[in-house]
Amino acid sequence: MEDESVETIYLNYPDPWFKKRHHKRRLTKPENLYLFARRLREGGEIRLRTDDRPFLDYTLEAAQEVEAFEITLSTLKPQEPLTKYEAKWLAEGKTLYALTLKRIRPPKEIPHPEIQEVNQVFPVKIPHLEGLPEVLQKTFKIREGLVLRTFRIWEHGEDRLLEVLLSEEGYLQRFLIFIQKKPSGYQLDVSSFSEVLKTRGLQEALEFLGKKLSQGAFRSDYSGPNG
Repeated sequence: MEDESVETIYLNYPDPWFKKRHHKRRLTKPENLYLFARRLREGGEIRLRTDDRPFLDYTLEAAQEVEAFEITLSTLKPQEPLTKYEAKWLAEGKTLYALTLKRIRPPKEIPHPEIQEVNQVFPVKIPHLEGLPEVLQKTFKIREGLVLRTFRIWEHGEDRLLEVLLSEEGYLQRFLIFIQKKPSGYQLDVSSFSEVLKTRGLQEALEFLGKKLSQGAFRSDYSGPNG
């Protein structure tokens, strides 16, 4: 996705990650708002809804740190267009906040975690697909600073789409892995439906899953960080 190519980003009731040690996982941490601001066109907006006041205050502080936004804050009213859950929550007396961050200038650069980018992420080839039940709905610590969480899987014939979340030095990427049947076995690759930052950790995650799914036998065409 190109910079200054997005009109609106919607964040509806994201997980506030209540515990302080988990704040680095929040979608609205300064590093993420910096990336969002780069993708937004001039005048483009981030529209956030939340019912968590501490999370809202955190987001306001993060937005001010990025120095790119005009900030508008309001509370939702019963006469506004609402989802059925929002209408229910308002009827129960909850306060629902609507925050708009309008990009009015380029963002101030925010340092990101030190992660190793690569030119290309290479598919992983495995001869058999045997360990699929053992990897679903699991969390794996591949190494220090690299954690993989697996979620749902979709099947189409002999092909699969696996939903995963990868945390690399605190940088989160959620994407789909395409497990495609080939004449010589299966191939694991990032789905074309997913936009990801190409990193060494992403390559490691594919190789890790390849080993798990083939019970140890796999092949990768990856030849190093500059390959």
